Amino acid sequence: MHREYQPAQMAFGHAHPAEQNHHHHDHDHGAELRWLVATTMLVGLLLGTDLILGAWGIENRRPFGISLSLLAAIVGGGRVVYLALAALFEGRIGADIALAVACVAAGLLGEYFVAAEVVFIALVGECLEAFTFERAQKAIQKLLEYRPRTARVIRDGREVEVAADSLVVGDRLVVRPGERIAADGTVTAGRSAVDQAVLTGEGLPVDKGEGDPVFTGTVNQFGRLEIRADKVGAETTLGQVIRLMGEAQAKQSPLERTADRYARRFLPAVLTAATVVFLFTNLGPLWRWGRLGETPTIDLMPALAVLVVTCPCALVLATPAAVLAATARLARRGVLVKGGAALERLARVDTIAFDKTGTLTEGRPELGDRIVLHPLFDADELLWLAAAAERPSEHPLARLVVAEADKLDLDRVDLEEFQAQPGAGVAARLVSDGREREVLVGNLRLFRERGVPISAEAEQAVDSLDRSGQTALLVAVDGEVVGAIGARDRVRREAHDVIHDLKHLDLRDLTILTGDRPAPAQAVAKKVHVKQVEAELTPAAKAEWVQRRQHEGRVVAMIGDGINDAPALAMADVGLALGGVGTDIAAEAGSVILMGDPLEPLPETIRLARQTVRVIRQNILIFAFGVNSVAVALAGLRLLGPVGAAIFHQIGSLLVLLNALRLLGFDRWGELRIVRAARRFGAVCRRCRPSVVSAWIWGHRRVIASGVGVALVVAYLGSGITVIGPDQVGVLQRFGRYQAPLLRPGLYFGLPAPCETVIKVEPNLVRVARIGPASKTSGPVAWNASHGSRREESALFFTGDENLVELAGVVEYRYTEEGVADLLFNVAGIEASVTAAAEGVFREVVGRSELEAILVGGRREFESQTARQLQNRLTAAGLKVAIDRVRVMDAHPPREVVPAYRDVSAAGSDAERFRNDAEGFASEQHWGALAEAQALRDTAAMNSGRLRSRAEGERRAFLARQSSYANQPDLTEFRLLWDTLATTFAGRSKLILDPRAGGRRQVWLADPERLGLGQPLTPSPLNTIDREPED
Repeated sequence: MHREYQPAQMAFGHAHPAEQNHHHHDHDHGAELRWLVATTMLVGLLLGTDLILGAWGIENRRPFGISLSLLAAIVGGGRVVYLALAALFEGRIGADIALAVACVAAGLLGEYFVAAEVVFIALVGECLEAFTFERAQKAIQKLLEYRPRTARVIRDGREVEVAADSLVVGDRLVVRPGERIAADGTVTAGRSAVDQAVLTGEGLPVDKGEGDPVFTGTVNQFGRLEIRADKVGAETTLGQVIRLMGEAQAKQSPLERTADRYARRFLPAVLTAATVVFLFTNLGPLWRWGRLGETPTIDLMPALAVLVVTCPCALVLATPAAVLAATARLARRGVLVKGGAALERLARVDTIAFDKTGTLTEGRPELGDRIVLHPLFDADELLWLAAAAERPSEHPLARLVVAEADKLDLDRVDLEEFQAQPGAGVAARLVSDGREREVLVGNLRLFRERGVPISAEAEQAVDSLDRSGQTALLVAVDGEVVGAIGARDRVRREAHDVIHDLKHLDLRDLTILTGDRPAPAQAVAKKVHVKQVEAELTPAAKAEWVQRRQHEGRVVAMIGDGINDAPALAMADVGLALGGVGTDIAAEAGSVILMGDPLEPLPETIRLARQTVRVIRQNILIFAFGVNSVAVALAGLRLLGPVGAAIFHQIGSLLVLLNALRLLGFDRWGELRIVRAARRFGAVCRRCRPSVVSAWIWGHRRVIASGVGVALVVAYLGSGITVIGPDQVGVLQRFGRYQAPLLRPGLYFGLPAPCETVIKVEPNLVRVARIGPASKTSGPVAWNASHGSRREESALFFTGDENLVELAGVVEYRYTEEGVADLLFNVAGIEASVTAAAEGVFREVVGRSELEAILVGGRREFESQTARQLQNRLTAAGLKVAIDRVRVMDAHPPREVVPAYRDVSAAGSDAERFRNDAEGFASEQHWGALAEAQALRDTAAMNSGRLRSRAEGERRAFLARQSSYANQPDLTEFRLLWDTLATTFAGRSKLILDPRAGGRRQVWLADPERLGLGQPLTPSPLNTIDREPED
């Protein structure tokens, strides 16, 4: 008996303490839980008192005349019967109804102690489930403690403290050192280091400056920050974590108990057995009452004995006893399990996801590599300078550097000046050996802001530390970078061995899920030998990764330690939280809590969970069902009365407890001498030589022969067992005679041969009958392909247009179930009969078809027509065969005339090709002539235009000369003269000298304008108007 919690009770809003009615829900749940615990304790007290008084032999065990066991049964039985009836009215059949029936039957028989025992076991189981439900609610409630109730915002130039719920997007928040951030946003002013471990799992604070994102619930450690709110309320990262946890809890419906799964079959079987026993033991009185009218004397004791002996105490104890033993064994190893449901799910896990920080690592930084970049310093001096500058700082990295320097017992230096740069580093002036030194320790951002030159060697050192998963601190002295110091998270010493053991448990997938950067995650994965890494994941992304694997059919276990792992822990089938080093949120969200050395017992926990499930099945199948089956048979034969039934019932419960107690010694049996001896013996046997083995066989030949004889007898008897597959039916012959009906898929237990014979037939198997010669190809063949096979007379057919054709085809058919026996026993040669009928149908259909239709276009119609006619013929012949399809694999003319058909086909192809070539040539000539004609027309049009333009130009020139001659005839004649001379003497010497004149010559050239001629002696424009060049 157990109370079923609905998913709505696990939802986000239901468990949100900010809701107005939350306290009312808490009060209801708490009151109900307290009432349940009080009832359970009262029943246990009454039952225990009755047991103790009976053991002491005290006779006064009935105060007020009522047995204490009866009182306990009444107090707790009312709840049992009420819940059983409620479940029955809702259509649910479980262990509750079986418990109620057994309780009532035990009360009717006067076995009040048995009834009270049944009630007490059921109440204890219900209490455990109620505690598990309450623990699940606390996980969501504690998440809200990380959300600040108030926040400081800047409004009208002043800082105002307001409720965090009243924040809106765009508000300017002021966060002082040590305060939690109330909204997701972006830093607009200030610098600090923010502890984001609750969300990302990062072991070290993250430096934040202007433009960097910050998240709700994280802690500002050192500097003052001004933040612009980008997301508020449920939209923030913390709000999404709370929502995801609520959704995951709501989706994880309570695991159906193993007892309930079997109770659905167990309860009807018990009631049926009781009814059968009642009818069997009262058959005579009932027969006489029905036939003779005598008053029957009904004996209810055997039937009630069956109900008592089949009381599901063993069934109900099967799971709690094994779970209790397993949880006790795990508790000794520092593993706390929240109920048996977690163990049952853990046994089926095939995928495990690990958080990195605090899970595979210790969550505490350690000093890493020290890289020296200056020849005047060594590694110890580099650490000494950094520790001297960082000593006043409260930053975790600063404390780490100082602690490491103190371990090396390095000398301390007096500081003259110290300045902390929140989120970046420190600057200090110190005096050493009479010298003042300016020391700067911090990240790259601080060095760039201070103007310190970063050499290529310094950048390489930072990149090297980052690739190895370390946080880099640069150290500069007097403005020069002298080295870099790395800090990293320490991997747990047992992590590598645990991963190695898990890989031998047949787990399909081991993955690291972390919110840290890829470089540190890959460094840890390399050390522990995990291949798959998912880095920079938000809490929501981790939960989504788990959900994706679950949708792929995986059973996922998540191992984590922080609030950033809580959604994934709640979403996973099994959440394993590290209680020793993590937060309460992870412990409440997980189903299993790993304490002490948290990873070391993980492989043993999984092995024990699997063994627990095996023990539960043994308890149910062997001790609950097996013992009860024997008891029912004895009660039916009246060999077992009510008292004996009660004793038998207690024996079954005791066997369940003893079998479960074996889990207390899990993994310790291997230390026993007999177990070690068996292992050594097995190793010796594996090293035995064949000669030694053969000698041992000869020495034990009689025992071996006896064993072989027994095995042969068993094998002969077992030959009557027939396994009929899912696509088969069995035809049974008993002494040669067919026995109807057909045997359906499953196991058939019959007489061995030759008494009975079972013929297994696959009626839905597609069988093939071939017509004509078998084709060498898997598909149909074209008629004009090469045919080298020899012709058979059965393959030669006459077509309707009086042509010969060779056909090869296949008929695909199946047996019908109603005709399987007839086909096996009444038909000789089913395939031959189908082949003969198919050949006849082929000839008839071919005789009505034309050759061209068979060879080329009508093959599909030919096949369908043949299939229909063949089905009709076989049905008429009484053969119960279903034709699926008829296929023509090869159809061609006779081999002797195939060359002629090929020639005709080739001639047709050539004629078609010639026609296509002629049409192409004609088209080419036609379009060529059109193109030439168009070119001639274009040329004529161009020449016509040119001549018209030339004529027009000459006309205009003549008219211009005529007009000029009419106005100034002398000048025009003079110009025409000179134009004529210029044209005539073009290319000749224009200077004419008298050859008779001797001596020195001087040539005087005069300008016509100076001579009074009015125009220069240049060619007249009248001669050049619209003049085209000569062709």
